[in-house]
Amino acid sequence: MTAPAESRRPDRGLMPKGVTRARGTLGRLVLLAASILLLGQTVVAWFAVTGFERVLEPQLSRKADVVGRAVASQLRFVVNDLRIPPDELVAVDPFLDKILSSNSDIKYLLILDASSEVLFARGVSPEVLERILPGLPDSRSAATSKSEVSGFINGAFPIVTDDAVSAVLHVGVSGEYVRNRLSDLLYEAVTVIVVSLLVTLEILMFMMSVRVSGPMERIETMLADGARGIFGNQLLIRSGDEIGQLVSALNRTLRSLRQRYEDFQFDAREIRDAQIDKGIAQRIWTACQQVDDRYRFAGGEALRPRSAMQMRVPLFLFMFAEELPRSFLPLFVARLSPVDATISDELLFGLPIALFMLAGAVTVPFGGRLSDRFGARAVFLAGIVPAIIGYFGTFLAQGYYDLIGWRVLSGFGYGLIFIAAQAWVAENTQERSRAQDMSVFVGAVFAATICGPSIGGILAGRIGYEATFLISATLAVVSGLIVYTMLDKGPTRRPMLRVASVGDEWRALLSDGRLFAVTIFAAVPGKLILAGFLFYLVPLYLSELGNRQSVIGWMIMLYGVSTLLCMPFATRFADRSGRHATVVAVGGVVAGLGCLASLSDHAVGGASNAVMIAILALGVGHALSLASQLAIVQEMASRHHSLGQASIIGAYRLVERAGMVLGPVVAGALAASFGYQGAIVGIGVIVLVSIVLYMIMMQISERPSLVRRRKIA
Repeated sequence: MTAPAESRRPDRGLMPKGVTRARGTLGRLVLLAASILLLGQTVVAWFAVTGFERVLEPQLSRKADVVGRAVASQLRFVVNDLRIPPDELVAVDPFLDKILSSNSDIKYLLILDASSEVLFARGVSPEVLERILPGLPDSRSAATSKSEVSGFINGAFPIVTDDAVSAVLHVGVSGEYVRNRLSDLLYEAVTVIVVSLLVTLEILMFMMSVRVSGPMERIETMLADGARGIFGNQLLIRSGDEIGQLVSALNRTLRSLRQRYEDFQFDAREIRDAQIDKGIAQRIWTACQQVDDRYRFAGGEALRPRSAMQMRVPLFLFMFAEELPRSFLPLFVARLSPVDATISDELLFGLPIALFMLAGAVTVPFGGRLSDRFGARAVFLAGIVPAIIGYFGTFLAQGYYDLIGWRVLSGFGYGLIFIAAQAWVAENTQERSRAQDMSVFVGAVFAATICGPSIGGILAGRIGYEATFLISATLAVVSGLIVYTMLDKGPTRRPMLRVASVGDEWRALLSDGRLFAVTIFAAVPGKLILAGFLFYLVPLYLSELGNRQSVIGWMIMLYGVSTLLCMPFATRFADRSGRHATVVAVGGVVAGLGCLASLSDHAVGGASNAVMIAILALGVGHALSLASQLAIVQEMASRHHSLGQASIIGAYRLVERAGMVLGPVVAGALAASFGYQGAIVGIGVIVLVSIVLYMIMMQISERPSLVRRRKIA
C-alpha cells in the first residue's frame, strides 16, 4: 500500500536546493546593483566636491571685497565728510562686531593708521594679530588689493584724505572656513551616498523577496507536492508580471487536474454501480481508494507568499521617520524648554525622550495581545494613526508641554508598530535559523538608524527642526500604505485556551530563570545605554564640543553602520554554535567598555574621538547581542503555548522598554552631577555590572536544567 499523502509532504524546515540557488542569485544581483550605484554616486560626489572647492574660494573673495568696500565707504564718509580723524572714532568695535556676526566666513576686521599702527582689531586674538601684522602691506603705499597673509586671504581698502592715506581697512577670510565647508560637504556627500545605497538595497531586497524569491519558493513547494501526489493547493499572487503569469498557468493546470479527477471519480462510480458482479464492483471501489490514497485533489489551501522580509521595508520606513529627529531632538527640546523650571536643564531636556519611551513601553503588552487576536497587519495600521498625528503636532508645537504631549502620542503609535512588526517576523521564522530570521527585524531597525540621524541632521540644518517632522509624517504615511496594500490579512489568530492576562505574562517572565536574566540584566541595560548615551548624551555632548549638526548626525550614523556590518557574522555564529547566551554577554561587555574610552580621551585624539569609539563599540555590542536576545526570548516563549508567543514577547518588550525610559533620566542625573563625560563613563559602568549579574544568573539557571537532563538520560 502506498503511504498516505500526509506522510509524503516535503519537510518545510529544509531549504530546497533551488531556493538556495535562487537566494544566491538574489545576493549576486543585489551586490551588482549596489556596486553600480556606489560607483555612480562616488563619481558624482567627487565632481561636486571638487567643483565646490573651485567655486567657493573666489566667491568668498568677492564677498570680502563687497563687505570691505561697504565698510570703507562708511569710514570715508566719517573721516572725509565729517572730518573726524581715524584715531578719534568712537563705537567702532560694536560696529565691526556686528559685521562679523552677520558674516561668519569673514574672520577679522582691522583698521590701521597711516603709520601701520593698529587702531581697531576685531575677530583675532593678540597672538594671531602679531603673526598677521608683519605680512600686511604698508599703509603709506596701500592700494585696494588682495594677498595671502599667514593663511588668510587679506583684502586692503585704503581711506584717502587730502590725497594721503589716513587709514587702511583690512578684511580677512580664513582658508580654514573653506576647509570646514568642504568638510561639511564631504560629510553630507558620504551620508547621502550611504543612505541612498541602503534605501535602494532595502527596496530591492523587498521587491525581490515579495515578487520573485517568495513566490518562487511557494511554486517550488507546490511542484514538490505535485511530485508526491498532492494537487489540492492553490497559490494566490496579485501580479501581472512573468511570475504572476507562471502562477496563473500553474493554478489553471491544477484546476484542470482536479476537474479531470472529479470526472474520473464520477465515471468510476457510474461504472461500479452498473456492475452486476459484486466482485468487479468491489475491485473498482478498491482501485478508486488506492487512487485516493496516492493522490490528493481536495482539502488544499489557498497559499499566499508570506515571509519575514515582507515587513522589512514598511518597518524600515517608519523607523526612518522616527530616527530623522534623533540627532537634534535634545537640542530642539532645549529650545522650547522653560527658563524658570525647578529641575536641572539636563533632566528637563531628557524628559520628553523618557516619556516617549514610556508611552511606547506601556503600549507594547497591549500590542502583543492585539497581535495575537487581530493579526500584526491590523495592529500596525492602528499604530500608524497616532504616530502621524504626533509628528504633525510636533511640527506645530509652540511650547515645552505641547511638545511632550505630541511626543507621547507618537510613542503610543511607536509601541504598537514595533510589537506588530516583531510579531509578524516571529510568525514567519524557522526554528533552525531563528537568529538569522529575527535579524530581518533588527536589520530594518538599524538600517533606519544609519539613515535617519544623518539625513535628519542635514535636513535640520537646511529646513529647520520643525519641518523635519513633516517629512517624518510623510514617511510614516508611506509605510502604512505599503502594509495596507502589500501585506495580506492572514488568519485571525486567537488564543487556544484563554486570553493571557498581564499576571500570566509576568509569571512567565519571573519563573523562567533564563528569560528573567536576559530581560533584566541584558535587555534593560542595552536599551538604557542606547537611549541614555546615544539618543541623549551624544547630541548634547558633541554640540558642546563645537561639532556641527551634520557631523553629529554622521557620528550617530556610525552606530547603525557598525551594527549592520557585524550582525550577519554574529547571527551565523550564534545559530551554528548555539551559544546565544554567551554572544549576548560578549556584546554587553563590548558596549560597556566602549563608554570607558572617555576616561582616556587625550590618548585617542580628543573627546570627539572618544565618543566616536564608544558609538562604534555600542554598535558592535548590539550586533552581537540583540538578535541573540530575541532568539533566546522566542525559544523561551515557545514553551508557554497557552499564552501566545506575541504575548510573551510583548511582556519582554515592556520590561526592556524600561531601559529606554530610564536611559535619559539616568543620563540626565549623571550629567547634572558629573558632566557629560562623567555620565558616559557612569553608563558604561552600569552596563558592565549588569552583564556580570546576567552571567551569574544564567549559570544558576543552567544548573537545574543540566540536572534534569542527566536524570532523563
